[in-house]
Amino acid sequence: MGKAQKLFDKWSEYVPREARLQEVKTFLDTYFPQMWGQDGTSHIVVRCEALKAFPDYQPYGELSVPVKGGQKVKGHYIKRLVTAVRLLEASGDTG
Repeated sequence: MGKAQKLFDKWSEYVPREARLQEVKTFLDTYFPQMWGQDGTSHIVVRCEALKAFPDYQPYGELSVPVKGGQKVKGHYIKRLVTAVRLLEASGDTG
């Protein structure tokens, strides 16, 4: 089991108050490869065509994740990432 899978399992059971940016990037590299970027801003933007099918991500299939202090991501956004992965898995689309 890879590190991203362990993070997914851990975050599925208990959403932390905050997570380190490097952990979030590891998660994104596995579940949303080539679909996210930060481009020197305080937000990570995930763009996934398959997410367009879900109301919370319309019309562009985007999910914006603010980075607190350049080092942490709040738990609310971790929960949204986990939910997005679950939706994709349930629909049979891996992203």
